[in-house]
Amino acid sequence: MELKLEHASTADVYKLFIGCIVPRPIAWITSQSPEGVVNLAPFSFFNGVASNPPTISVSFAYNTQNQDGRKDTLANIQQTGEFVVNAATEPNEVFVNDSAVNYPRERGEPHELGIETRPSCLVVPPRLALTPVALECRLEREIPVGEGPGSATLVLARVVHAFVRDDLVNERMHVDVKNLAPIGRLAGHDYCYVHDIFTLRRRSFDE
Repeated sequence: MELKLEHASTADVYKLFIGCIVPRPIAWITSQSPEGVVNLAPFSFFNGVASNPPTISVSFAYNTQNQDGRKDTLANIQQTGEFVVNAATEPNEVFVNDSAVNYPRERGEPHELGIETRPSCLVVPPRLALTPVALECRLEREIPVGEGPGSATLVLARVVHAFVRDDLVNERMHVDVKNLAPIGRLAGHDYCYVHDIFTLRRRSFDE
């Protein structure tokens, strides 16, 4: 099938993307409103960008359920400039999914779902007590992509502090992925585990 996406509907392009761009890592983000409400939500258009400076990217889709088109997390980040990316892992998969519900902005998901938080080191929004990894982030830049339904705001953020559970990382900064047990996002209601890992050594040109 050959598809010219300029003629495809927004809904069809979205379905194609979430089915083809897989598996996607999940940024389970805690943010805090200026009024002090802690928000929690998962985002799967997320990835690393650079290590110098330490930078990650998160894309926030236009939210048709809110009048201003912004997801609560994006609104908080724009107003405060800070957030925390918590690792989405196997023991917490139900919490991850439940936190995707579009709660009113004045009702925080950690409180509603009974998820305990811990103070962060350098940013105001807390990390989740149950997470094995938490990246404290400050907003560097936001880039609007398109307008209206189907559009997004791409956020680039500097990671200013990292929490990693002691048993997951060694002195060489190698992370034990099997024990981390991350989950990934697929299409529709589907997720995936990281159970089967294989190794391929990258060869040099001379080899």
